[in-house]
Amino acid sequence: MARLPAGQRREDFITAAVQVIAERGVHGATTRRIAERAQAPLASLHYCFHTKEELFLAIYEDMASAQVREGFHVREGSGLGRAAAGLLRQIQAWLAKEDTYAQAQLELFFWVLRQDSDLAKRVYQLYLDMLEGLLRQGLRPDDDVNLVEVLARTIASMADGLIPQWLTYKDPVIRDTTIDVIAESLERLADAHRLPQATPAG
Repeated sequence: MARLPAGQRREDFITAAVQVIAERGVHGATTRRIAERAQAPLASLHYCFHTKEELFLAIYEDMASAQVREGFHVREGSGLGRAAAGLLRQIQAWLAKEDTYAQAQLELFFWVLRQDSDLAKRVYQLYLDMLEGLLRQGLRPDDDVNLVEVLARTIASMADGLIPQWLTYKDPVIRDTTIDVIAESLERLADAHRLPQATPAG
């Protein structure tokens, strides 16, 4: 078997873990099964990730970075409401395309929450930090910066709630209609909180 670079091996284990978790749930995702799916020695898995918790945290980090790699973006100064609406649509499109990741995310998060609430906060915060960073890129001078954290949490909550709906029905009409309603609500919320701008002295 050819020797792979450590970075590639880590990616293989993360991909394999996501697939096994989606198929068998977290309890069925043994390190042996993950190593077999990655077609790698079990010892290599333990070398790359000393604990399951370390592997699961890496999965969340990979999810956040994958979304950025997929082209999640916000146009500079586009406005907070438009940025929030656009992000929600991008997230839902990614989740619809990545069914395996979406299901593994649900399975994994609730397992982590039961095992270690501090770790659950850390992995969820990774996601919120990514959303906040993107939303800040869209800020206009008259946007209320205090809404950034609120909107990031709202987007995350909406996306989390839409995952089981999509996995259950696989109905793009329901998905798109729901997203349109929420996206419009986010834009209206941000617009309603615009800050008054000082007018130049005449």
